[in-house]
Amino acid sequence: MDHDTKVAMLDQYDAVRRKLNITWEDDDTEARVRDVIASVSPALAARCGLESDHLFVPGEQEWPLFLNACLYEFSNALDDFWTNYGPEVAACHLRHIAGGGDA
Repeated sequence: MDHDTKVAMLDQYDAVRRKLNITWEDDDTEARVRDVIASVSPALAARCGLESDHLFVPGEQEWPLFLNACLYEFSNALDDFWTNYGPEVAACHLRHIAGGGDA
């Protein structure tokens, strides 16, 4: 893993902690946040038509979807995310299969 990827992953982790309003430090919470990211990333990537190892980063259109999916997964409600954000995920998928990921 190169340096830029490591930095992006750390930024991603910190952003998810902020989204979840986690202000304390403990090993169990850190492990839970990493588990959430690890489960949400490939699932959302697949539904958006991205590679399974896609690294979601700030600035891309999928970023808000990623953060919200992490919030739902942290609350053990990812199934509700797919229902509530279905149209946005479908639009993301269409953008990527049409070859216009930035559209």
